[in-house]
Amino acid sequence: MNRPTLNINQKNDLLYVNDERHLLLPSSSFGILQRDLVEHIGLHRMKTFFFKHGENIGINDATEVMKNSSMSITEKIDHYIALRSLKGYVKSTIQEKELTIEAEEVTTFRFKGIWEDSFEAEQYIQHMGISDHPICYTLMGYASGAISYILGKQVFFKEHQCKGEGAPYCVWEGRLVSDWEDNAYQEFLDNRELLILKELEQTYEKLLHEKNNLSMVMQLEQKLTDSVAKGINMKEMLEIVEKQILVPVVVEDIYQQVVLVKGMTKEEYEPLKKDFFSIIQTEAPIQTIAKMQHSNFTRLVSPIYLQEKIVGYCSFLYKEYKSNYEIDSMMINRVSTVCSVILLNEKVKLESTERMKGYFFEEIMNGKYHTEQAIMSKALFIDLDFTGGYHAIHLKYIVPNKHYKLHPGLHNEIFESVTKYMSDKGIHILIGEKTDSLLLLVPIKQLGEKSIEHVIYPFMSYLRKRLRGMLWFAGVSSKHDRVLDEVKGAFNEAYTAVKLSTKDTPVTFFYELGILGVLVNDENKAAIRNLAECTLGDLYKDLDQGKAELIETLYTFLTNGGNFEQTAEQLSISISGLRYRINKIIKLLGSDFRDPERRFQLLLSLKALLVLEDKWLEIQK
Repeated sequence: MNRPTLNINQKNDLLYVNDERHLLLPSSSFGILQRDLVEHIGLHRMKTFFFKHGENIGINDATEVMKNSSMSITEKIDHYIALRSLKGYVKSTIQEKELTIEAEEVTTFRFKGIWEDSFEAEQYIQHMGISDHPICYTLMGYASGAISYILGKQVFFKEHQCKGEGAPYCVWEGRLVSDWEDNAYQEFLDNRELLILKELEQTYEKLLHEKNNLSMVMQLEQKLTDSVAKGINMKEMLEIVEKQILVPVVVEDIYQQVVLVKGMTKEEYEPLKKDFFSIIQTEAPIQTIAKMQHSNFTRLVSPIYLQEKIVGYCSFLYKEYKSNYEIDSMMINRVSTVCSVILLNEKVKLESTERMKGYFFEEIMNGKYHTEQAIMSKALFIDLDFTGGYHAIHLKYIVPNKHYKLHPGLHNEIFESVTKYMSDKGIHILIGEKTDSLLLLVPIKQLGEKSIEHVIYPFMSYLRKRLRGMLWFAGVSSKHDRVLDEVKGAFNEAYTAVKLSTKDTPVTFFYELGILGVLVNDENKAAIRNLAECTLGDLYKDLDQGKAELIETLYTFLTNGGNFEQTAEQLSISISGLRYRINKIIKLLGSDFRDPERRFQLLLSLKALLVLEDKWLEIQK
């Protein structure tokens, strides 16, 4: 076969090769273009472009080769390869070839060989350094386009080794597309019509879509910002959000209490709530925006912070999650921030109101007011109405955990928990503070149709759940009508009642004390103590740790109605151990206490000592 020649000449001072106008450019210009495109757009996007560029050049050269009808297909392939070397692209050597033509149709094509001195690899190394993968995409496209045109069937050339990776030369292989695995050619041939202009159009469409989404976020943010400035509450805020995003929105606190839910009912949300808090308790706490999967919903959740503490969570719930995660994250971030602002406003208002109420409480207790009417008039200004009477509550707490006890903000946290609960329930009260205690003045009209019993037990349950690891006791006074003359007496009743509250019976009502509540007062403490000492006899004399333990056993036994099983369980001892203690008590008392009257006297004496905060309690501690 005659090797091809390039007929180079000039016409009108312009360069022509084989009668086709050419540009004489150094290979470095391609390298600079390659570098700039890769740096600005990325090699992943540009490799298809380089492949397409080479393919067009290859087809153009193959067109010239195909004009010579006297050559066989094999000769045309050899002629094309020689022409490519002659044009300075690469020195190509075929090492293996397999070509089968049946009925003028190519049925087998498999060529293997090497490329030496690839201009594309040289320029890549010069401008970008050694690659970690083959990079002669222009040469791959050149060979694929030219041979496909010559054979009349789609062919794909692939590099197995590349000089751009630091190898001494490139190793290539060409096959019919039908003989390759899909992933070998798919990204090049399946996207071959995706021109840069088309990609730019798609990018523009994506940017326009992102702009619209961002505009939606900004509109929501503007609405929420304007509403917050007008004093929006949580319910109104969630209504705005739910209308904007058209999916259910939930706000709940860290104590598993649903503050508000929009877009579904609380009953529908209950299974999702249980699943959500189950995940939180078993996995790491949620401190940033996260996506979680439920059985039939996808949850996008963001923590709500208040003064650098997580106080709750805001969630979007999707039946089918098809939304843009970045945009939705921006939206839920705005919503959770607004939640924080609303909660902070509510906290400031509540603290301000409670501070005013605290001053009012101190004024009442210190006797500043001289008439009942003056108290009633002041109370109306802070939504308090004592005209229906009131109850006094002495709320006492004990912290067994010493480390928890050292927490400097514990008392404030307790105060905030109490005020929040009462505020959420719509119950306006006055609160006073003492060491390890809070004093609550509760107007009966604030309870609505409920009695004080129906309010105090859920309230105590709430405190136990919210502030775990603490013991809570409450003493509740009888109903009083006048604040001016009776408030101190009411709190004395509550204080007397709380002394008889225990772990098993944390709430004691003053009326439950019966005659004991009437008899025990400052004027007859000595007489009642002497009477109790006479009743207890040797059990009370020369009191030490052992006798204090026996007195505790006797009190527990009597309050349980003489039930051995309940008493033993409450004291955490065996039945035989309890019987042993009972026998010792009988010996010290000098008589059995099976007689109901004797039991009553003993229990009354022990309760009196409890109210008087007798020394046997100090020994027990």
